[in-house]
Amino acid sequence: MANEDSAELRSTLHKRHNVLAALATEPRTKPDLVDAIAPSRSTIDRAISALKDAGCIERRDSTYYLTQLGRVSLAEHNRHTKTIDGIARASDVLDSVSTDVHIDPVFFSGVSVQIADPHAPESALKDSIEALKATDRLVGLVPVILSVYIEALTDLVREHDVKAELLLHENAFDSLLESYQDRFGNIDTTAHVDFYVTDQDLPYALWITEHDERSRVDITAHENGGVRGVLMNDSPTALQWARNEFAEYLETADPVTVDLI
Repeated sequence: MANEDSAELRSTLHKRHNVLAALATEPRTKPDLVDAIAPSRSTIDRAISALKDAGCIERRDSTYYLTQLGRVSLAEHNRHTKTIDGIARASDVLDSVSTDVHIDPVFFSGVSVQIADPHAPESALKDSIEALKATDRLVGLVPVILSVYIEALTDLVREHDVKAELLLHENAFDSLLESYQDRFGNIDTTAHVDFYVTDQDLPYALWITEHDERSRVDITAHENGGVRGVLMNDSPTALQWARNEFAEYLETADPVTVDLI
């Protein structure tokens, strides 16, 4: 019986959420609802009947009000819809992430997406680089080394005294030492950058940037060594998930002390 009630409530919310949304702003009479959202009184009649049966609204005199059930159900419907919308926007980027990898759905609520141009894939990193340049503190998972990130990072540390924690895949760390040591000239990396190395696969680049109490997280997905796209979110729930994700990888990583001067 509970499963049937749940299915009925989901169906009613899907079909009649616009009426709940109208009543969430203020209680309304039936004519008010017709004027606000429906072309016909019969449509509103059916919506009111379904929502009353579901326990989402109640009538007092000639005015309809949300019940507590209705208010909570509408909030959850909106949250779910926002998450699904974000997942749909991110679908092209998600296609390049292994199905073995779990990204918490909370990350997709309100997510912004940059799809890489096949002819200029690193152009998708523009917003991420701008956020990186403005950060006061940086935390990152680094599966591959990209020159644009190294240039932005070294400029940031050299000019703004920024603190960074970088967890690199061992192959990426080797590439850093072999190919980019000259970028770190005159930078005391031991004072500004905490390096960690892991042999565990890193499924994407994860960047958490913090500036003036404003933080955001970026996920960069790679394909065949290039950039597939970037997912960006600054919501508290997305940031908390990202911090937990970094902490989980950090548990199996080893700190390394490297003097790149």
